[in-house]
Amino acid sequence: MVAKTTSNKATKVRALLAGGLVLGVGAAFTLAAWTDNEWVFGNSGGDNGPGTLTYHMEQNTFSNTNGGGADLWSDKPNIPTVPDSSAGGANDGALTFGAISAALKPGDTAYAPMQLRAAAGSEALTATLAEAVKLAPATDTTDNSLALYNALTVRAVSGVTKQNCAAGTLTGGTDIVGSAAASVPLSTTSGVGISLPKGADAATAGAGVDVCFAITLPSTVTDVTLQGKQTIPLWRFTSIAGS
Repeated sequence: MVAKTTSNKATKVRALLAGGLVLGVGAAFTLAAWTDNEWVFGNSGGDNGPGTLTYHMEQNTFSNTNGGGADLWSDKPNIPTVPDSSAGGANDGALTFGAISAALKPGDTAYAPMQLRAAAGSEALTATLAEAVKLAPATDTTDNSLALYNALTVRAVSGVTKQNCAAGTLTGGTDIVGSAAASVPLSTTSGVGISLPKGADAATAGAGVDVCFAITLPSTVTDVTLQGKQTIPLWRFTSIAGS
């Protein structure tokens, strides 16, 4: 009987030990399931997070005929209104074709230089002549004639300095619309890219890129009703990232 009791006690001890081992395993898994979180973020305040750069174009139409006078660098993203000559001073955004442009006769050409550039802080850009229209309204009036607009032709060339944007000196460069052989209607647009480099640092604008416009009243125009009229053509340059 004693031996049996001892055997029973040994059996219970082994059972408890076995139970303890099972409890130990269970406790180990419970501890392993405790969580500790780590969040990461896109470094929005540094150089390696998602973000955008600045892409901004400016224009210079100069203040006097044939590129004379002060530079008039400005930002004109919206359709302009008719310049008010009575206010005096220069109108930035307005090309200056010179006195001949108001006194054209068949065969005459008037010239106006301008420039485009990447603004300070902007990345490099590629500009194109995206739109060419007459300033509204579309009706034919004396001071904004649709008939005269349709009769005139244009050539635009990039890379020609303001000094060479004149009769007899417009050579070289890259044709944007038209060519030396033939100008084209004022409504002509272009996909020819104009590369605008970025500035040396964030506080410096890129170098200005010259563009020369040449407007011609063709020698073949015989419509006498065009006499005594003016028109206001508009051109819109647009730009995309890169050059």
